Amino acid sequence: MSIKLFFCGDIVNTKEVGDFIDGGLKKIIQQSDLAVANLEAPIEHKDMVQIPKAGPHIYQKRSIVSYLMKVGFSMVSLANNHIYDYGQRGLEETILEVNANNLSYVGAGQSFEEAYQPKIIEKNGIKIGFIAAAENEFGCLYEYKNRGGYAWIFHPLIEDNIKILKEKVDYIVLIAHAGVEDIPIPIKEWRDRYKRLCDIGVDVVIGHHPHVPQGYEKYKESFIFYSLGNFYFDYGDFSRKKDDSYSLLLSFTEDKKITFDIIYHKKKDGKVCIVDKNNVSFDMKNLSSLLKNDYEKSNDLICKELFNKYYYKYYFLALKASPHPKSVWYVLKNVLLRIFFRRSCVNGFLLLLHNIRIDSHRFVVQRALSLLVGEENEA
Repeated sequence: MSIKLFFCGDIVNTKEVGDFIDGGLKKIIQQSDLAVANLEAPIEHKDMVQIPKAGPHIYQKRSIVSYLMKVGFSMVSLANNHIYDYGQRGLEETILEVNANNLSYVGAGQSFEEAYQPKIIEKNGIKIGFIAAAENEFGCLYEYKNRGGYAWIFHPLIEDNIKILKEKVDYIVLIAHAGVEDIPIPIKEWRDRYKRLCDIGVDVVIGHHPHVPQGYEKYKESFIFYSLGNFYFDYGDFSRKKDDSYSLLLSFTEDKKITFDIIYHKKKDGKVCIVDKNNVSFDMKNLSSLLKNDYEKSNDLICKELFNKYYYKYYFLALKASPHPKSVWYVLKNVLLRIFFRRSCVNGFLLLLHNIRIDSHRFVVQRALSLLVGEENEA
């Protein structure tokens, strides 16, 4: 006996596009025993209020949930950096709509306890446990709070839940929303984290968030897929992109064997269409080989490039809006700025928090600075 699971990457539908998945993909989704998508943002609702954050606030059309159900999806991951963009109300409305359409969800909740609650499904005599978590962005429950939000991938409860699940199920799948955007390899810190979670019981890691595909590797008896890329994303500039990406059809058997098929797809005229592997802009073998050939060197180079191109500017802009005791005049000037231009100062603090809180940003900056001061070259 076996069970087949379909997994795809990020979904955001802001324009209420009708039928945006082609027939070939629908057939694969509907023939699977369970189909899982990352619902990347809350649904629109009355009296929407944005939370304070750096970066865009995203919501999507309410109809997206019923559409996913009709297409054949049965579960959504809500552990992502946009699900709390419109606060507790936005998350609650989304969960109500998910429940109304008989979809299950994992990775977020209306309370701290619910956000960290794993899901277990059983079919054909096989039990699979699901955990979903993301890196620490706005809306993350990185510590106990009396509100909803999403699970943090570094919280101790993640490892506790894996150990508990291991005694209850045949397989554990971790859905991870994390990583640096728009780069072809995962940075080392994420590889290390996923491997650690595999060491204590995870059988498959399904990654997304970088918006582009990244490779996969077999680690001991587990599989790690670092980024599936976008499935359907029409926010901002993404509406014009083809989103060359892939989904997975995983097969789990009673005798502890895992096999998978890679399903390549891209947007054509606003619809996600299944395509041949020769018709996408990436090569999975090449992406996966980057995890072996000179990986450490490539990782260091990417971190330094990102720091010089983006992060140095981010920190400069953030700190420029914050008081710094350089001189009496400097302090006075910033006090006046905070009084008369409070919004810009608050934005500076948000930008600084954004770059310190988010794990990927912090990892990149720490590694880049270590390289720049020569620490990485010490014996």
